[in-house]
Amino acid sequence: MRLEFHVLPSEVVETIHRTGLDSYGDPVERHPRAEAGGMPCRHCLCHVAEGQPYLTLAHRPFQTRNPFSETGPIFLCAEKCRRAEPAPVPPAMLQADAYILRGYSAAERIVYGTGAVTPRSQLVDYAARLLARPDIAFVDLRSASNNCFLCRIHRAD
Repeated sequence: MRLEFHVLPSEVVETIHRTGLDSYGDPVERHPRAEAGGMPCRHCLCHVAEGQPYLTLAHRPFQTRNPFSETGPIFLCAEKCRRAEPAPVPPAMLQADAYILRGYSAAERIVYGTGAVTPRSQLVDYAARLLARPDIAFVDLRSASNNCFLCRIHRAD
């Protein structure tokens, strides 16, 4: 099975930039200067360059609202950036030892027993095992230390 790692859609990012509001309807935080090591933008999948402005906001990457529609902090480039194309491998910006992978149903509900802190080297294998199941529609990849949404994994068509 081929996988695709997807970032936030450009339409979502454009709405955030245009409105200045997060998933709660609160103003996004605009920071004037990123620190060394950068903040990982969920749209271009690059670290915001040192000294460049960035946004911090609460984001809920779901279409529906239910008890499993998690919201978490994310970073975005403050200026317009180019969306990273879906890729069959995890984004290069992922440098931690492990991440949380969790499977969701088509109704955007967590499928119990799928969530696991997964070593970076095993992300593709575990995501493929989850997506081989008919009850899993997509897999979210999150920070194991802060639970920040990083990207979504789908079966490739």
